[in-house]
Amino acid sequence: MSTATKPAGRRPDAVSAPLRRRPFRLLYAGQCLSRTGDFVFQVSLAGYAITADNPALLAYALFGQASGTVLMLLVGGALADRLGARRVMLAADAARAVATCVVALQVAGGVESTWPIALCGLLLGLGDGAFEPAFTLAFTELLPKVELLAANSLQSIALRTAGIAGAALGGVLLAAVGAALSLGLASAGFTLALVMLLAAGRWPTRERVSSGDGLLKEASGGLRYVAAHRWVWVSIASFGVSVALVVAPAKALLPLTTSDVLGGGAGVYSLIVGTQAAGALAGGLLVNRLRGLAPGVVVFGGMTLVCGGFALLTLSASIAVSVGIAALIGAALSAATVAWAATLQSKVPAELIGRVSSVDWLISLGVSPLALVVVPQLLAFGSAGTVLLVASLIALVVSAATALVPDVRRLTWARPEL
Repeated sequence: MSTATKPAGRRPDAVSAPLRRRPFRLLYAGQCLSRTGDFVFQVSLAGYAITADNPALLAYALFGQASGTVLMLLVGGALADRLGARRVMLAADAARAVATCVVALQVAGGVESTWPIALCGLLLGLGDGAFEPAFTLAFTELLPKVELLAANSLQSIALRTAGIAGAALGGVLLAAVGAALSLGLASAGFTLALVMLLAAGRWPTRERVSSGDGLLKEASGGLRYVAAHRWVWVSIASFGVSVALVVAPAKALLPLTTSDVLGGGAGVYSLIVGTQAAGALAGGLLVNRLRGLAPGVVVFGGMTLVCGGFALLTLSASIAVSVGIAALIGAALSAATVAWAATLQSKVPAELIGRVSSVDWLISLGVSPLALVVVPQLLAFGSAGTVLLVASLIALVVSAATALVPDVRRLTWARPEL
């Protein structure tokens, strides 16, 4: 493809390489804005729900968003593979801009009914579910395989930075201009992303020949591919175990563990979470330097470190040590997820990337709420620290074993095109 020519005089695998391509640069800048806006939206809506003394409003909005995301992920990848990433992303950004704008108007009008907010949350979630597989596919349409790791590294940096900046900006805007204007500015992030995607123009894509099958049957092609390739289903299943046993439950268990072991309150927990976020930012930036290691080692070696880190957090009695472990967890998790995204994009056939990505997202998102429901039941059998320690050790063994699976171990990075 014409957009994938090698930039002259520069390393094609350098972190900055994808940014030298105008369509990717505009897509990336737009998503930096929209993801920041997404965090502003979350903080602003939460602040409004607290001020209005209506916690159900936030719960319904989040439930609608989660439901919409999962529903759309069932077919979102098939839509991206059928229509192309750009069309689907344009529709997704438009849906999210409308949903967040309507919420801002409802808040400005003093509407406190939960159902209109929930419907907007559903529309926002449908946009999210359509966007993510298409965004994964867009990388492969815009970039050569050798630049995919760098592009995903940039994406990780943007996401972490957006989380930090968006949460802070949301709090400032909420205090300075109120919930309605703050939510309106969050909607502007999605609108600007849409404008930048339009400005990027059309880009070359592979020719798509319709299979003649319905969308749901076409979507099942992703499941069939995953089931037929051991490196894919083993990897996705392993990630699912880590998310279900460690990553998701830690959100509920780690605050209790911190209090029990370190004797600290919310301030200590906030310090650990903040340090983990800083580590994740560093991990996303540095993962491109790990090309000397096989992808399977980076991905599941990283997940092994993540699980081991959470196990150590349950045992550490030193705040300084816990902070250092948290930074390692953040860096390892970021490096593992970036390397996994690049591997999936470079190894899966182009015509199936959207659908396989949908399966990957479904597993990750699907096990999280289930884990958070099961966790409180386990506390009847032991303390939060004990439950997290046992779960982390089980996931550690699974992650380490995954790195040894022959098909996973033999994965290689894409090489520069000559």
